[in-house]
Amino acid sequence: MKIFEPIRIKKVPFQNRVVMAPMVPFGMPELPTGVMSDTLLRHYLDRAANGMGLMITQSLSVTKARPTAGGAGIYADEHIDNLRAIAAACHERDTRLFAQLAYPSIGHQNGDSVNRLTAEELAVITEEFVEAAFRCKEAGCDGIELHGAHGFFLNMFASPLANQRTDIYGGDVDGRLHLVRCIINGIRVFLGADFIFSYRMGWSDDMNTDIQTAQALEALGVELLHVSSGIPASRYTAIPEGFPFNSVVFAGTDIKKHVNIPVTVVNDIRTLNRGNTLLENGLCDFAAFGRPFLADPLFFANSLSNKDHEPCLRCKTCLWFTHYDRCPALKKSKRL
Repeated sequence: MKIFEPIRIKKVPFQNRVVMAPMVPFGMPELPTGVMSDTLLRHYLDRAANGMGLMITQSLSVTKARPTAGGAGIYADEHIDNLRAIAAACHERDTRLFAQLAYPSIGHQNGDSVNRLTAEELAVITEEFVEAAFRCKEAGCDGIELHGAHGFFLNMFASPLANQRTDIYGGDVDGRLHLVRCIINGIRVFLGADFIFSYRMGWSDDMNTDIQTAQALEALGVELLHVSSGIPASRYTAIPEGFPFNSVVFAGTDIKKHVNIPVTVVNDIRTLNRGNTLLENGLCDFAAFGRPFLADPLFFANSLSNKDHEPCLRCKTCLWFTHYDRCPALKKSKRL
């Protein structure tokens, strides 16, 4: 199966194409210092025992200027130790670890805006991203992923719907990605051949803008593209007849045709067999799974004997968005 084949980006090997997608486990204890709680740390250590190719953390806040995203930060040296512990646990199973970095935001859909920030403020934010990425490398991570999707901070900058700035941070695609360019240029100093720069890209209002954005990100130096939803939160897409996945996955597969860097697709892929279908048809390079890893901490390990293992019950209202330990599938997986 293609999903089990290794792949290499620069000098970093991945033992298979399975990714644990970045997800905030809502309802866990949060510490005001931005240090991961013991409960959150255990959440990652439990899942590091799988043997998948890549784990990506939830978004870690790069700043103490705003409330920490999901209860975890990487804006201070005291945050490094827990991240180092997760990296070590992953590496024991030959799993790569990326830390996802974000500037906290309530999101475009909730009325947030990037249009009033001054150039001086953006220079500070840029440096916060760069310093956070350096801490991730110090912690032993194999790369970082900028969170540029789901309507949040960097997604708003990249979006022609959200970004109405008239300075160098706005305008055309290159202007809207100027902040990302500044961040990449700062990180490039210590990037190296064994540290990967990934970007989680949110779709825009049409596929042509998606393609232009993806190609511009590649030109800026992004080495792995992770495609998800963005601004608008949902959109109509004419999916080819017989395509057994949703519009978010289709957006990623379409973008792959137009870039020369590896592409990760995500969203309701559910099982290894379904992920393998995408890979066998050359539609992506990695398949990312979110809720399956929430529902079953050992989703990948338990899928090795049953490639159709589908632990998520797809409840009408996902209880992970309110309190992690109320998920009925998680309770079931812990009883097994």
